[in-house]
Amino acid sequence: MTRLIAYAESADTGLQREVAEKLANEAVKQERQQQIVELGGLRLLLPLTESNDAEVQRLAAHALANLSVNADNQITMAEEGGIEMLVKLLSIRKSNFEAVHRQASKALANLGVNATNKEKISDAQGIPPLVELAKSRNISVSVEAIAALANLAVNDANEVEIAESGGLEPILAAAATENVDLQSQSARALRNLSVNPENKKKIVGLGGIPILMKLAGQSSDPGGGENRIVKQATRALANLGVSA
Repeated sequence: MTRLIAYAESADTGLQREVAEKLANEAVKQERQQQIVELGGLRLLLPLTESNDAEVQRLAAHALANLSVNADNQITMAEEGGIEMLVKLLSIRKSNFEAVHRQASKALANLGVNATNKEKISDAQGIPPLVELAKSRNISVSVEAIAALANLAVNDANEVEIAESGGLEPILAAAATENVDLQSQSARALRNLSVNPENKKKIVGLGGIPILMKLAGQSSDPGGGENRIVKQATRALANLGVSA
């Protein structure tokens, strides 16, 4: 770890990439996730999100996304400024930043599982850029952004803010596509967003019922068992007072 700290603090982009890539690969292993944080891994990664090199930023965000799967790490990362760093990455608009946006959104989706972090992400102004990324033409980016919004929507204030920030439109548009990943995350998001009375009206007004009816009418997946998309769409419709 001492060697990695020295590399991370170096101005050499190649060394920074090496550190971020090493930690991203190690953080895939469940048994290493908490250990990396306990040994000071965040001290290495968070400054690298501010690198001038897009690949360093992507690798650092990728490592943070892997680390944020761990429930204890979700708390520590929020306490050490990880949310603010990741939100900042979402707001960078450069042509080569789609991979960075994807990993930062994925990390925030994981962090947003924690109830306290749902509020912290909103306080850090994370919802508006996630709504913008939900509109991305890059499917992998929009999937992760919508997944993050779905997790954040399990909070009354966030549910309202997502709708007021224009989040319902891109989520419904994603739900109406033929892409299974977009359908899955959008159906989940709509289920969570359709609890608030004002949101119910907005979803209906935006043509959400036919979209959800189509999703709810899909066949079960080949492996057997109820399709997750069908289940989430059916629950969203029930929130709207409609029987699938």
